[in-house]
Amino acid sequence: MDDPQLDPGLHQQALQGLSRVNWVTQTHRLLWKPIQDYCQKNQLDSLSVLDLACGSGDLLVWLHSHARQQGINLKVTGCDLSPVALEFARRRATQENIDAVFLQRDVLNEQLPSDQDIVVCSLFLHHLESDNIVKLLQRMAESARHLVVAQDLIRSRWGYLMCLVGTQFISRSPIVHVDGPLSVAGALTLSEMTLLAEQAGLAGAQLNHHWPERFVFAWQPSL
Repeated sequence: MDDPQLDPGLHQQALQGLSRVNWVTQTHRLLWKPIQDYCQKNQLDSLSVLDLACGSGDLLVWLHSHARQQGINLKVTGCDLSPVALEFARRRATQENIDAVFLQRDVLNEQLPSDQDIVVCSLFLHHLESDNIVKLLQRMAESARHLVVAQDLIRSRWGYLMCLVGTQFISRSPIVHVDGPLSVAGALTLSEMTLLAEQAGLAGAQLNHHWPERFVFAWQPSL
């Protein structure tokens, strides 16, 4: 899916497949937990969320809808490099009657929306080399006023086997069948993530291990 020359039809099929994978693995609920905890702790009922490398937009749509059920108003913005993914995301948000903003951005090198309450990224770090992970974490910290949350795969033999088998059952997309196991192979261990966060200046963050071989990273800037 990182190939800019990928056929748009195959790309959209892969985006749909990944959405199903995210639903089965409860990806969105894992990322929502630190956001919910922050809102409850600070008694917030309105805030902005920026999703970097937002893909199909399914995370932002889910977060917005779930927050609304709990009386929290989320102003949601997504950034992605792919125009195919962004068009898919805009259609999904429109279908759900969600007022979302989607911007085409190289999130490592182009200017990001500023003054966001919370900046998140989900299942993107494993696409990056270590120096770019450090750079992305620094950029997230610069944009977030209150909270940085990242969720990703954990590199492990068990995670690889689950992904290899699971993607065959969950999606018909040949892209997902190939990219899923490759993503696990290219992912981080918890100790590697801790080290990279420290290099980015985000020491003291929470890093939790979740089923199925996922981690959730949450960091708050000092006031």
